Amino acid sequence: MVDWPRLLLQRLGRHASAAYAISIFLGLALPQLAAAMRPAIPITIFIFIMLAFARMNLPGMKAVLTAPKRLLIVLGVSCTLPPLVGYLFLHLPWFRDLDPGIQLAIAIMASAPPLMAAPVYAALLGFENSLSLASLVLGMATTPLLAPLFTNLLAGAEVPISPMALAERLFWFVGTGMVGGLILRRIAGQARLQAVKLELDGIGVLMFFLFAIAAMDGVLDATLRDPLLMLTMLALSCLFCVLNFALAYAVFRPFGFDDRFSASIGIGLRNMGLLIAPILAIVPKNTFLYFALAQIPIYVAPVVLKAVKARLEPEKAREPRP
Repeated sequence: MVDWPRLLLQRLGRHASAAYAISIFLGLALPQLAAAMRPAIPITIFIFIMLAFARMNLPGMKAVLTAPKRLLIVLGVSCTLPPLVGYLFLHLPWFRDLDPGIQLAIAIMASAPPLMAAPVYAALLGFENSLSLASLVLGMATTPLLAPLFTNLLAGAEVPISPMALAERLFWFVGTGMVGGLILRRIAGQARLQAVKLELDGIGVLMFFLFAIAAMDGVLDATLRDPLLMLTMLALSCLFCVLNFALAYAVFRPFGFDDRFSASIGIGLRNMGLLIAPILAIVPKNTFLYFALAQIPIYVAPVVLKAVKARLEPEKAREPRP
């Protein structure tokens, strides 16, 4: 008997790059489900955290940690570069009159840790992603401490919750996800998790699809009502991602191409959802709309990064191996 669910997950896992890009537009095409799915945002993010920690490449992590210089550089850039770019965005003359909700969204984006899918994207592009994964793990571990601090410094009075309360919510949200992932890894075992790699990739795509539907709540109506505002928010979120990636790629020039490119992915793509999820019920409308539009560059990133890699990759690295 054919196991159709497993075959579907395997197919999604094999074509994850294209599936990520398609899922965001499918999410936009299903506005009638968006409002009902909105409570699923924290659930999908929690599952992302668990899967990331359950599937950690421990040998690769250990290799990175035994020679931590590059990891510390990446972590330092990850913690400081996006907030600096966010500060620039919020203080340039033509951005000072932005809606307070948009200013808060930019502050959240600048304070967020690397995207949990960043190591997955790196692996899909053919990179060894241990450095990217190690910086993600440490970045998430520091999120409850640093993210509320940077968000408050950048947005100030616009933050709808105290830094201490946000830190506490993030601590429990991130911490339980990390522990849950490690427990899953312990129960299932690394060999079994590796054997179902494609299926887990497919589950990741499905979670992204559900997340996309939920995140698109109100986007279509707002676009029809005020297309210029929505285009402005989309342009700002895309510019933020591109600028951070480009600056990180320049900073990481001493690294080899693989580490340079894969580490830059995590600097450019930030996990706004991790900060939005604990305060979903109290974020201003325009903050949520910006967060929704900021998912578009994230979802199309694998396709775009594949083209960027082909352009930037050294000629020798492109030669087929014997």
